Amino acid sequence: GLDSRELHQLSLDTRVLERLSLAYVMTHLACADEPSNPMSQQQVDLFDTHRAKLPKSRTSIGNSAGALTGEQFRGDLVRPGIALYGGNPFTKLPNPMETVVTYEAPVLQVREVTRPTTVGYGATRRIEGPARLVTVSAGYADGIPLSLSNRGEAFIGNVRVPIVGRVSMDLVTLDVSAVARRDIYPGASVELLGQHVLLDDVAERSGMISYEILTGFGLRAERRYIG
Repeated sequence: GLDSRELHQLSLDTRVLERLSLAYVMTHLACADEPSNPMSQQQVDLFDTHRAKLPKSRTSIGNSAGALTGEQFRGDLVRPGIALYGGNPFTKLPNPMETVVTYEAPVLQVREVTRPTTVGYGATRRIEGPARLVTVSAGYADGIPLSLSNRGEAFIGNVRVPIVGRVSMDLVTLDVSAVARRDIYPGASVELLGQHVLLDDVAERSGMISYEILTGFGLRAERRYIG
């Protein structure tokens, strides 16, 4: 990338300019996730001023949010990012994208709680009972943020259920007392991210952004690409 001073120096060096073969001149919008922010238009105006000093070429401007906001924020080539994975490109608008990433893990163990007990490291959650808990084969080594301890959610048997106790390296515990018994068994699939447990909701609950959630999945998770 070139700053204004470097670009000015380059524009004066005809020997270099004559040898350049520019495919694209690029910029990246800093505040496109806020469509009403005037920063984006100011940035594009400055970009147009600077690129006029270079040999004529195509442009690449728009990220996910820019590409969806307006033609002036796209250029000839857009570079969508989070929108490709179903994340919301905007900070304060409804998500226009469909869910495309699902993260599931199996139930390892079902435990009936009949008397008061604590769950997980640090005994951060006390279950009075009666209750039904399941241990699920996913933890922070698999991309489930530690910050979802006692505040995250999962989906099983068409019911939304809470994460109870601390997320450990390899495991999470869910309170599935509200789920029908027929849907709770070792091997049952639990949705930790997907159509019901939305990416942006997970990010908000964990105090992270959706990019962090998606890039945090560990190498142990099996990837399946459909379509």
